[in-house]
Amino acid sequence: MSDIKQNWGFWKTAFIYGLPVGLLMIGMMIGSFTLFGFHSGAVSMAVGFLLMFLIFSLVFFGIKRFRDRDQGGFIKFTKALLLGFAMSLIAGLAYVFVSEIYTAMTNSVFIGKYADHLIELEKAKGVSAEALSTFMAKMDAMKTNYGNPLYRMSWTFTEVFPMGLIVSLISALALHNPKLWAKN
Repeated sequence: MSDIKQNWGFWKTAFIYGLPVGLLMIGMMIGSFTLFGFHSGAVSMAVGFLLMFLIFSLVFFGIKRFRDRDQGGFIKFTKALLLGFAMSLIAGLAYVFVSEIYTAMTNSVFIGKYADHLIELEKAKGVSAEALSTFMAKMDAMKTNYGNPLYRMSWTFTEVFPMGLIVSLISALALHNPKLWAKN
């Protein structure tokens, strides 16, 4: 019976913390595209990754809560890592699900705008007509591939899941030691 209760606590924690991560991520992405359009460059990417990292910090707090409430203040590294992976998986799936709804509601307008933005950046670089033509063909292929739901969903999932894996690893390393981040 305690196994069922322990597994229930594991999955309950994974959903309680993973689902908001995915929803916050997609909200951040849709909000930034809607409000600010597409921005490229090191600063834009750094801000995006920082925001993703901050949102994924919920994984740390989920593992800590599970350790403190369900594990008596101790969690093995492997279990902490698996819980972080579970939260990240749920976050990634929620992100994909809401992204698919957004894509359907906007008739896939995102990919066209994104491709146009990248083409404008290439033009601004002053590339040759031949290089621009080649690049535009790549963008057309990307738009075609994006029309395939399996391609689009896997692409969308990989936008966020790797950050979840990194945060899960860091969190498991930090929280498996009961002396660090001890329950007060």
